[in-house]
Amino acid sequence: MKSAKEFAIWLHERFGDVKNGVYLTKTDIALLSGRQRFTHEFITDIHYELALSGMGFVTDTHREKFYLFHLPTEYWQIQGDRYQEDSQSNVRTIVQSKRHTS
Repeated sequence: MKSAKEFAIWLHERFGDVKNGVYLTKTDIALLSGRQRFTHEFITDIHYELALSGMGFVTDTHREKFYLFHLPTEYWQIQGDRYQEDSQSNVRTIVQSKRHTS
């Protein structure tokens, strides 16, 4: 039985170059992971591990269909600070205040 981290690494190595992402069935996941049950925590842990590499992993509410895809991180990196100019936006950059110690 593979851990979520091991399975996430395997998914990234195997499908990381597929730009359109992949669709997997419950049977596919069972065969590839060696697991019979897929808890919500298992799926969340896989998604977390993959998100560190710019990918996402989600399922439907019945855990019958699974989707592996690339997160749109490049888009946000290209946009930079453009959103700060929009005064109507509720998206703000977190600015750390500097504490002066005397």
